[in-house]
Amino acid sequence: MIIALVLLAAAPVRGAEDTAPFAFHMLDVGQGASVLVEADGHYMLIDGGGRSSSSYVVSYLQQQGVEKLDYIVVSHYDEDHISGIVGALHVFGCNTILAPDYHADTDIYASYLEAAEASGAEIIYPRQGDTYALGGAVITVVGPASYENNLENDCSVAVRITYGITSYLVCGDAQAQEEADIMDSGVELESDVYVVNHHGSADSSGFYFLSAVRPVYALISCSADNSYGHPAAETMQRLDNEGVSLYRTDRQGTVTAYSDGTGLWFDQEPCDDFSAGDTAGERDNSGAAGQSEDGYLMPEDADGQGGTGQGASENTDAVYVCNLNTKKFHYAYCDSVNKMKESNRKYTDESRESLIAQGYEPCQNCNP
Repeated sequence: MIIALVLLAAAPVRGAEDTAPFAFHMLDVGQGASVLVEADGHYMLIDGGGRSSSSYVVSYLQQQGVEKLDYIVVSHYDEDHISGIVGALHVFGCNTILAPDYHADTDIYASYLEAAEASGAEIIYPRQGDTYALGGAVITVVGPASYENNLENDCSVAVRITYGITSYLVCGDAQAQEEADIMDSGVELESDVYVVNHHGSADSSGFYFLSAVRPVYALISCSADNSYGHPAAETMQRLDNEGVSLYRTDRQGTVTAYSDGTGLWFDQEPCDDFSAGDTAGERDNSGAAGQSEDGYLMPEDADGQGGTGQGASENTDAVYVCNLNTKKFHYAYCDSVNKMKESNRKYTDESRESLIAQGYEPCQNCNP
């Protein structure tokens, strides 16, 4: 990473876009996500944003000279990720679709499945560790470790892209459970560019996950004044503590990184705006439990104190952290730990069974 940082620092901030063999475009699709990757004239689309941005995604790909996609990666089946994929499948040919191995009971999923099957593309449900070539780039599937997770977000297909010595990580809407599973598996996560999980939600990009990724640049895809509160204050604090250069579509529109394999540069300067979104939609000002845009309960034991970005790092030997007030226990990396008063924390390496026998309940967010 030290060598990479030196080379990255020496790379130009702008210029050479027309001749760069690799480009990583984070499209401004509002409250959704879509990334176009180009490597040596080959193309991969990761997600396609929601309904309102479908035409924009198609138009953008056409402007970039895309005639056929080597790959489409469907991270998961939420509308704000797959609607634009349906549009793209109606316009562009595609060789291979990488999609998560579960089914969704929604109209947009049915539309996606119909378009995917009609396209003639090979549909693959990838497994962790699978690799694919995109020109000179290597695509490695780093998650999920299992498609049996309770939350669909935690079944997101996550990929790490390497081109030369540069690297890029995109994990869809992965939350705490998938992040933990990926880390436990031991796959390589360290990446120069990190598309922040779940639009900067509080239940993603945990302290330990960020420590494993060690990003130089963080990119957030979200809309201005969205009702979900993305990006969350806790996540922004963790990113700020990590010392990343920050880009975000709600402030800067579409953001593109270019690379020649030895360094990378962007089409604009980072905004480094670590302010949070409007939190009214995700939780009220008291920090009480609320719902995410997917309808899942947020942590129930938040005490409204806010996070420092450090959380359970004060005791890295602990397996679990108990909340003495709510009588719940959590993995040490869980975002709920960041919200506990220090006086309510009990760090322990006791077994799960022992804690339950003592009257503690497992957290519904990190599922210890």
